[in-house]
Amino acid sequence: MAVTTQAATGITNSLQEYFSKQLLHQITQNLVLDQFAYRQALPEKAGKKAVRFFRYVEPSTGDIENLTEGDNDTFAATSAGRGRYKTLTLGYVDATLSSYGQVVGLSDILQATELFNHMEQATIVNGQDAALHLDTKISYTLGDDGGSMTANKIARYAGASAWYTSAPTSAQVMSGLELLDTATALKVNNAPTTNGYYTAVADPRVLRDLQNDSDWISSRHYGDPDAIFKGEVGKYAGIRCIESTNSYRLANGSGNQFTYASGGDVYSTFVFGDQAYGVVDLASQSPYSPKMLIAQGADKNDPLAQITTVGFKTYYGQVILQAKFLAQVYSGTNYS
Repeated sequence: MAVTTQAATGITNSLQEYFSKQLLHQITQNLVLDQFAYRQALPEKAGKKAVRFFRYVEPSTGDIENLTEGDNDTFAATSAGRGRYKTLTLGYVDATLSSYGQVVGLSDILQATELFNHMEQATIVNGQDAALHLDTKISYTLGDDGGSMTANKIARYAGASAWYTSAPTSAQVMSGLELLDTATALKVNNAPTTNGYYTAVADPRVLRDLQNDSDWISSRHYGDPDAIFKGEVGKYAGIRCIESTNSYRLANGSGNQFTYASGGDVYSTFVFGDQAYGVVDLASQSPYSPKMLIAQGADKNDPLAQITTVGFKTYYGQVILQAKFLAQVYSGTNYS
């Protein structure tokens, strides 16, 4: 008896791909700058759209007088109506807030036929985008040439004395000595530490060059693993090194030192002390845990309820509080 064999080639149109309902990991950035910012929430209904931070001026000895035994006239009133008193001078920095938002639209047909929960994914994506946007705004503020506010910012160039006119060489990369010198520069500026350490936020490719140093201490060897910051990979020269994939990069050449370039060959490492920069947000609109606004149902603009929107809004600002507590170290990398 003859046997008939049905091959798959004959029924190709009836064979379809099986769709896995397990989503793969999406690409997300390692965002770290917000956790080191000095934070201040703007209360609602405060009648203000900015926050002012105050500090008294640095200590000085110019008003200290020599005293004479038994002579109480040193600080007596003068013709100007006051004695030789030291005047307390209060400086300030203003942080102005701006509004940002994003909306995802989901059709009724999509939600009725979806394989995945798009409402859930829209919420996750909005939250991740809000965090990335804030981290980027902070990075741009720290890396930009902000005029008088950043005039006192420490600028260092690994393996060079000034900005790179061409691509950094293999010798112009981050080193332990460069990080030590940066810590020393912050100490000279009397920059306060955070729990005894300064903080460096750097690209993984920059930290790769540092990790070859014999004095590098990996975070895996810390005695207290619970004290590790998000993204922390190790310590060197009194500096805790934090890894960020949302790094601030620039292209070599004249005029490019303060202009971000996504594919630039010069990397910025921010090294700072306590209260070097600050972040302000409206108390009810944190960009790191934004309130999602979901609008669904019929209205004049959508009479048949065909669209559901999922969005967030946030109102915040960022500012350098004390440029002397901030260093920007430029370097190349030997990673390839």
